[in-house]
Amino acid sequence: MTTVAVTGAGGLLGRALVAALADPDVALGLDGGPLSRLVALDVLPADALSARLADAAHPMLAPVRADVRDPDLADALAGVDVLVHLAFQMDPIRDVAAMRAINVDGTANVMAAARTAGVRRVVYLSSVVAYGAHPDNPVPLTEDRPLRGNAGFPYAEHKREVEAALAPLLAADADADADATAAAGPALTVLRSAAVFGPGVQNFLSRVLELPVLPRLGDAPPPLQFVHLDDVVGAIVHALTTPLDGAFNVAPDGWLAYEDVRRFVGRREVRLAPDRARALLAAAARSGLGELPPGAVELFLHPWVLANDRLRATGWVPRRTNEEALLEAIAEHADWVALGRLRLRRRTAAAAGLLAAAGLAAAALRRR
Repeated sequence: MTTVAVTGAGGLLGRALVAALADPDVALGLDGGPLSRLVALDVLPADALSARLADAAHPMLAPVRADVRDPDLADALAGVDVLVHLAFQMDPIRDVAAMRAINVDGTANVMAAARTAGVRRVVYLSSVVAYGAHPDNPVPLTEDRPLRGNAGFPYAEHKREVEAALAPLLAADADADADATAAAGPALTVLRSAAVFGPGVQNFLSRVLELPVLPRLGDAPPPLQFVHLDDVVGAIVHALTTPLDGAFNVAPDGWLAYEDVRRFVGRREVRLAPDRARALLAAAARSGLGELPPGAVELFLHPWVLANDRLRATGWVPRRTNEEALLEAIAEHADWVALGRLRLRRRTAAAAGLLAAAGLAAAALRRR
């Protein structure tokens, strides 16, 4: 019998993982037995978290209000065998220091609390952005490539910084015997996910689908890759049922050319010089209207797609294609239009446009 804890359990991915772990056929890898207790950790109050998890709750679910920055976090992890760390601030916020406190300092606190509580394994969800988008990136990226998350993109910087702090633990897992590893702390699995798409996904990248036009920032845009939410959940469950040491990319087979993505989205594109795009994003961020930081421009200029061979070799298989993940996201976002942080239904935006045009016409008539 195994006790699993999940940070960020109230988020989209956390809820999907709780639902997957409710399957009685899931046999966890520590002892090959079923899940005995599932500790759901989130900053939400316990009753609100319980309501959010009601449709996917495990019969042994224990909702706990906890902040990853809490100095007493180890108390919430008492008796936990495996911890899945999902709590992370992905979308940029104006208070970058607070974002770093959650992402970097919070993860350090989670790892320290796990060691204090005697957790035997931690599964940490990282991201392709830890590698960064660079002109010399190979296509695809393998796990032995250096982590160079792009400067000026806080989410990427934080993923890179966290993994740099975790690197000694990965080395210990690779080099030490079982007794020495146990003395050093929890065993560690790092899952580096491609861009997650699919139903319910709301992030700065998915909202690019809601722009009135698609940006084209260079003559040869990079290929793009979309992993389905279900496959990310499947990879986490796989890491719980088949303990994995080290870092593993989580990605579908292959990727899509930019032109294919544009064809699927079916929207007109606009060309922007990269420096102009950075300046526009910086201005929007300063005004509080934008959410894409200037460093995100590199994602539209340089390759950042993943190879999944290493995880596949352990028995995990992606069930959904790039096209499926993208098309499901397109269908869900089709009725929305976004300009920075402003997000409206298309019919509302159209009505607002008509009203604005009518107002301008009336003002012109008054002037005449």
